[in-house]
Amino acid sequence: MKDYTDGPAPGVFVLWIAKGALFPVVLVIFVGFAAAFSYQSLKLGLAFDVEGIVTSATVTDRRTETLRRDGETETAYHVTFAYETADGPMVVERKVSRGVFRDMVPGASRDIRYLASRPRVMEHTVGHIWQGGQVMRWVSLGFGLAALGAFWWTARPAVEALRARKYGRAEWAKVHYVDERVSKSKDAESRTYVLVWRDARGEMGESLPSSSRTRYFRYGPTSDIEVFRDSRGKTWWVGDVGPRAAAATVPDVGKS
Repeated sequence: MKDYTDGPAPGVFVLWIAKGALFPVVLVIFVGFAAAFSYQSLKLGLAFDVEGIVTSATVTDRRTETLRRDGETETAYHVTFAYETADGPMVVERKVSRGVFRDMVPGASRDIRYLASRPRVMEHTVGHIWQGGQVMRWVSLGFGLAALGAFWWTARPAVEALRARKYGRAEWAKVHYVDERVSKSKDAESRTYVLVWRDARGEMGESLPSSSRTRYFRYGPTSDIEVFRDSRGKTWWVGDVGPRAAAATVPDVGKS
């Protein structure tokens, strides 16, 4: 994020991005995928209820598959079923849970259900697809509510910052120091920097985080900076929110 002290003042979208707009956007994308999966599962589950035919299938083979994702090892379980239909014999492999895999030794029998119009479309547990669609419907609802909460949580500070710039009291504050913050993950380490100040009330405030320390090079300890106070009493640095358009930046008779 750049220093907006000398303008031009950023809009709400720029500030929203700085406050973590990517998180609710990712949640919304996940909700879309979950809702689409739920719809397809419920649609197929309804088709099974309308035209599904229950029959006995014989396990002819089973196998495991080892996968590596994000540095971790996962095991996928697959079982091959053979069953008779009006269109002739069918042999279909399906991915199953570990519990189903454990019971499905070659030669074992199991009731399955297939579609009369598409005999190769089958479910290895009767009602399994409809139940999965119901679960994903609740999952998508839960993440949808989380996305709404994340939108509010990240967008509200951006709106408050713009309101402070337009209507809040302009004040002087003194720079205290630049705080370096380190975030560690499994494979990487990231650093962010914030400018910390003490306002006219003696309260501490801090800037939006930046990935570059050079953003604060011209603001040494005890430097005077311009801040705007919002309706909650929080101060916002002009370098984050930009100068007020209706009046000149410092010096200003409206400042204390």
